[in-house]
Amino acid sequence: MNIKMKVLITGGNGFLGSSIVRKLLYEGHSVYVISNNKNNIENILPQIKFQQSDNEHLCNYEKDIISFNPEVVIHCGWSGGNNYNDVNNIKQLYDNIEPSVKFLEILNKLPHRPNFIGFGSFAEYGYYNEPISEMFIENPINLYGLSKLTFKKYSELLCKNYNIGWTWIRPCYIYGPNDVKTRLIPTLINKFLNNEDVILDSCEAITDYLYIDDFVKHMYQLIILKSTGVYNLCSGNQYLIKDVVNLIHTEINNNNNVIYDPSKNRKSIPSYICGDNKKIQNITNIINKTSLNEGLIKTIDFYKNEKSSNIKR
Repeated sequence: MNIKMKVLITGGNGFLGSSIVRKLLYEGHSVYVISNNKNNIENILPQIKFQQSDNEHLCNYEKDIISFNPEVVIHCGWSGGNNYNDVNNIKQLYDNIEPSVKFLEILNKLPHRPNFIGFGSFAEYGYYNEPISEMFIENPINLYGLSKLTFKKYSELLCKNYNIGWTWIRPCYIYGPNDVKTRLIPTLINKFLNNEDVILDSCEAITDYLYIDDFVKHMYQLIILKSTGVYNLCSGNQYLIKDVVNLIHTEINNNNNVIYDPSKNRKSIPSYICGDNKKIQNITNIINKTSLNEGLIKTIDFYKNEKSSNIKR
């Protein structure tokens, strides 16, 4: 039986954060969420401690954080980065690095040393044309990746100085129900369900996709095992984006057009983003059980049900 813990999670309303929160609650842990919004966790608010705040104002809740005295701190909160337009916005640095460092200073004031889990990104790695392992040298090509890498280095050194356990998570294209609506898979599903034509870039990029349930299983084991270091959370598989588009289009089975326009290919985004997941599988002993096709069907069903509920209202 697992020992029940107090877990503080910033950004706990987001796609990844809210999924982790629900798993922690299911397993009986006490959870304190600090997040800019609460729309994704409205139905579980009575079961958690919640404070609405962005990263910039985390320090305003120093007394509450110290009073809660978490054993695990998960820092998902991040301003920007979910949209392509954000990846080279200089605000990535201003809005995240200093507030996150100040947040770590609060953790140093806790009565005991917690374990800290920070969320990075595969954008930290930059250009590679082979599956990326945790041993690869980081060389970000946009400000989003640089910002994440900068905080990674700050947090690692500060946690070492504060005698705080340090873990750095790099998710690679986690998808599933309730994902950020502006991302590719939710956008495609909603447009196809609404019988809209879709104009995309060449979709020749090769990427890794991991279903949200498998991501959460890995995350929970890392939390319980108090594993430290850097971990890629990815499927270890490679998918051509055009094939993913076709899978979704075929499953929804409508007559709208998909147009591929190479002139829309994005700059500052690698055309190959795939991860080596041997390290995380060796630690957690979890084999990813959700195939891409199965995960896409579950995700499509979620948005179909959401659309049906909205129509009934």
